[in-house]
Amino acid sequence: MQVSTANAARYTPPRPVASGEAATPIVDLTQLAVAQTNAKATAAAGAALGQATGELTGTLVNISA
Repeated sequence: MQVSTANAARYTPPRPVASGEAATPIVDLTQLAVAQTNAKATAAAGAALGQATGELTGTLVNISA
């Protein structure tokens, strides 16, 4: 992986962990799963709409990719 100079300049190393504090923030995996599902559903709906529109206008759109 290559890192540009601009990105490297903005990097700040993680701060030390205080005692009794979690080393990494806790992530709600349920919210992550819901967000991913919503994104996939939106993409699928957009592809289906594009396919239907293409068929109605006579332009074939390949959504199998």
